[in-house]
Amino acid sequence: MLDAIDRKLLLLLQEDGRLSNADLAARVGLSPSSVHERVRKLEKAGTIQGYAARIEPGALGKGLLAFMRLSVGWTEGEDPGAVSSSLAELCAAEPDILECHHLAGEDCYILKLRSPGPRELEALILRVRTASRASRSVTSIVLSSVKESTLLVPAPGAEDRP
Repeated sequence: MLDAIDRKLLLLLQEDGRLSNADLAARVGLSPSSVHERVRKLEKAGTIQGYAARIEPGALGKGLLAFMRLSVGWTEGEDPGAVSSSLAELCAAEPDILECHHLAGEDCYILKLRSPGPRELEALILRVRTASRASRSVTSIVLSSVKESTLLVPAPGAEDRP
């Protein structure tokens, strides 16, 4: 279970994963060695899954952002898991598919796509539709983003509740 200090460390590391143990310690009121041990435990438990730099997509030639909703229909006797597996394999292999989420509701999946331009996006959409055997897909191209974040604010723990 996370305590208030763990949650504060997680917020600080999400904001700047390059903070030193000394900087973290000063901000949470612990010694650097205590912070090092806490962070190591959070990493070992899988709470901290890794560290990464945030990159401006246009700098890498991936300025086009799109979201694709898929509906998948299965034929009589077909294994739905095989279709899901085929899509999962494509998602794992295709660097322009940033996210793929299996949904409850009208659509089966939603994908977040980054592409250099419309032609490359069109080819990617075709590969996704083929791999998933989509019965329907809707792709929306993002004109601008009001907010785009990966920051997760930890829920308060039991000790923080009244």
